[in-house]
Amino acid sequence: MKITALDAFPIRLPARRDFKWAGLRENLGGFVVVRLETEDGIVGWGEATPLPDWGGAAGRRGGETQATVLTMIRDVLAPVVIGLDVSQTTQARLAMDRAAIGNSYAKVAIDIALHDAWGKTLGQPIHRLLGGQVRDRVAWAHMVGLMSETEALDEALGAVADGCTALQIKGGLDVDRDVRLIAAIRSEAPDVFLRLDANQGYRAARAGIDAMRRLRDAGADACEQPVADMRSMAAVTQSGALPVIADESCWDAVDAMDLVAHGAADWFSIYLAKAGGFVGASKVAAIAETMNIRCDVNGSIESAIGTAANVQFSLAMPAVSLPGVYPVSAPAGQHPCKIAGHYYTDDILTEPMAVEAGHILSLDAPGLGIEIDEARLARYRQDLA
Repeated sequence: MKITALDAFPIRLPARRDFKWAGLRENLGGFVVVRLETEDGIVGWGEATPLPDWGGAAGRRGGETQATVLTMIRDVLAPVVIGLDVSQTTQARLAMDRAAIGNSYAKVAIDIALHDAWGKTLGQPIHRLLGGQVRDRVAWAHMVGLMSETEALDEALGAVADGCTALQIKGGLDVDRDVRLIAAIRSEAPDVFLRLDANQGYRAARAGIDAMRRLRDAGADACEQPVADMRSMAAVTQSGALPVIADESCWDAVDAMDLVAHGAADWFSIYLAKAGGFVGASKVAAIAETMNIRCDVNGSIESAIGTAANVQFSLAMPAVSLPGVYPVSAPAGQHPCKIAGHYYTDDILTEPMAVEAGHILSLDAPGLGIEIDEARLARYRQDLA
């Protein structure tokens, strides 16, 4: 089933509120959507969520935008993918890597579309292409962005009231504030899984170790990317105060091996986008499983396409046992939650994702497991000119 056409275009969804984190200056909601078509008329959908001001640890990667992703897909990557069979996902990744170094956000959009079309061709969900389910639902966490302490506490407790059992609290700018907020949430929600995401904000080892001890005493269960460089990550991890989750430090399989070699993380946060798609992310998950490292699947608050891809991946990977930050994608007026997983007031699928007891339920229809609402997609299409 050969690929005959591949197009990319930008969209922007309406956000429920501002969601920020340390180092992020743009608001969420901007995406690049890929539409791939085969010779038999099957359509595969992919997505990238590029952020120009977010990337790897200590500024090593990232910096992609909607405009750069569009250019790379249209001018560089699409020409080397068109003509391949949709099942040749590894060959497509090799071809893209030969055509362009880096640019993982551009690559992930094509990779997701390939897998969606391949699954539809076979009449199977993507999780079966990845080896089959190891779980029938995925635990999800709600992200509480940088906002006033009062607003953050209200957002967190509202998500818990919706049935969410895990929270990711953005911090890293002021450790005193972070400690107060964690303590306040823990006081009101004693059973929730609670992690602080510093986005490298504590910077160096000594400050990071001190922050970890204070966060542990305040009631945190883990801390995500407390510091920037590998040496500092190793020192903080080996202090043993709290489990350390590597996010900006863990983009691909090479990073994962370096983290293991340096003892620089207890857990990994896998992004399809950081690894350039299912092909690269599966390698990170394999290393984690081999080394008994727990993982979550996270991202940059994707639309329904990227969220469905994350759910499909999580259903199939044994190492993915931690709750990840997944939007619960739903059309306007149909969201199952007031706060939890509710980042956009509308999305581009026809039916809301189903949730139960802090989990997103399996997506079992062919491909991504969702149906795209092309009228909504057209409504949110942008013109970047």
